[in-house]
Amino acid sequence: MRALIINADDFGLTAGINRAVLEAYQTGVLTSATLMAVGLAWHEAVELARANPGLGVGVHLTLTALRPVLPPEEVPSLVDKRGRFRRLGRAPLWRKDEVEKEWRAQITRLVEAGLKPTHLDSHHHVHLWPGLVDVAVKLAREFELPALRLISPQSFALMGIGGWQRRLAGISWRRAGKLACASPVTVAGLEAFPPDRQGMGRYVARLGPGVHELFCHPGSEDDAELAGISSLTERRARERELLTAGWFKKILAEADIALVNYRYFEEEKRL
Repeated sequence: MRALIINADDFGLTAGINRAVLEAYQTGVLTSATLMAVGLAWHEAVELARANPGLGVGVHLTLTALRPVLPPEEVPSLVDKRGRFRRLGRAPLWRKDEVEKEWRAQITRLVEAGLKPTHLDSHHHVHLWPGLVDVAVKLAREFELPALRLISPQSFALMGIGGWQRRLAGISWRRAGKLACASPVTVAGLEAFPPDRQGMGRYVARLGPGVHELFCHPGSEDDAELAGISSLTERRARERELLTAGWFKKILAEADIALVNYRYFEEEKRL
């Protein structure tokens, strides 16, 4: 059996991203999304998730964009003088206990708003940093979540990526494996492949048995709110177009790929 989770990161970041996620789910191949509790449109995203129960929705843990859920004075190592999360390059200043406290607050915010998360991942994959993967696993267990996004060595081979990123992910993969945390066999970013029939056909052909994840960042062309905080607006619009393309759905069907979300791991655990 070959199955694929197609997950949209950054759900709740802006209203434009929310529209794109909903379109990719309702008319395309999207099966899953991860919601940013600190996003500018997180309230709306929770309502959309509740109105579309077939969409699996997890938590997109955040440390590198916008503002924390907690007051800045409670997590001083995570924020700059303006009370915003520090840039990724200032990550060595993070205190692990403050990360845990803030991430717990992010998950709690969404749970108390009515969301039943399917899994955890993170903005810029920061939960894979040494030390922080332990925090993510601990919180997944605390909130009884069945799975966590991890990036296996096979994932980097699939995407053709090496260097420090591959080594870092390998450390986290082995660490989380020892903690018996469920995750897809491979996790790959949509941006790693040519966004056409040939490129996606090659990706699908290389998937072996088991459950895999393809993460993406769909968005809308006219998202002025996003333009103020991100330079990736055009790429996000292209990804939305690909996710809703009839030919992509046909490629997956012809390859006999089952489209699932992270609830698969919860259902598998019950068997």
